[in-house]
Amino acid sequence: MSSDKQPEINSTPNEQSEEFIIPLAEERVEIQKKQIVKSQFHVERKTETKKVDINEQLMSRQAEIKHVPIGQYISEIPQIREENGVKIIPIFEEHIEIVKKIYLKEEIRIESHESVNQFKSEETLKYQTVSQKRISTDK
Repeated sequence: MSSDKQPEINSTPNEQSEEFIIPLAEERVEIQKKQIVKSQFHVERKTETKKVDINEQLMSRQAEIKHVPIGQYISEIPQIREENGVKIIPIFEEHIEIVKKIYLKEEIRIESHESVNQFKSEETLKYQTVSQKRISTDK
């Protein structure tokens, strides 16, 4: 055998053994990362407008205020009340006589009226679209 493969061992049982070195082989791996651009994208955002029709019912409420003269003396101050959907706010004043009495001068009555009206309008709304285009860099 040749010396670069395996060492020869020539010894007899009475001889003292000699120390020898066995060479070992070792493989190593080295890893590196590298970015490679295979393709690119072009993204474009565009704002556009479109006309839309609006057709909705809108509710509105109007208040009508009436001053209703009463002209009566009363024994106690009336509270704010509601009768048949009409809010009544009593307005009083004190009159001085020999005896003080409460005189109901007037009431303010607030009626509420609702109406439904058709609302139509054409409005311009903005919206965005996105498009993409692949730009290949493969060779």
